[in-house]
Amino acid sequence: MKASLDRPCFSRRTKLMASWFAVGLPLYVFSTGPVAWATNDAFHTAYLPAAVEVIYLPLVPLLRVEVVGSVFYWWTAIVWQGFPAGYTTL
Repeated sequence: MKASLDRPCFSRRTKLMASWFAVGLPLYVFSTGPVAWATNDAFHTAYLPAAVEVIYLPLVPLLRVEVVGSVFYWWTAIVWQGFPAGYTTL
């Protein structure tokens, strides 16, 4: 058998990075719903702590895409009742 067939195609580090990316990216994106619910105002800067705003800042350019923006609105406002569906003032 050829020596090249005995070696794995991807290193262990590459497989680990791919699995973290495959699990971590969806968790990061889907965590916007609970954050919108917790702040009850989606991405309104007056209510988000500065650390949370920095964490979710990479998603802002994606929200300019019409489909992504409407899915984000559905996920945060309809499903998790963030702004404006569940907006309350204390």
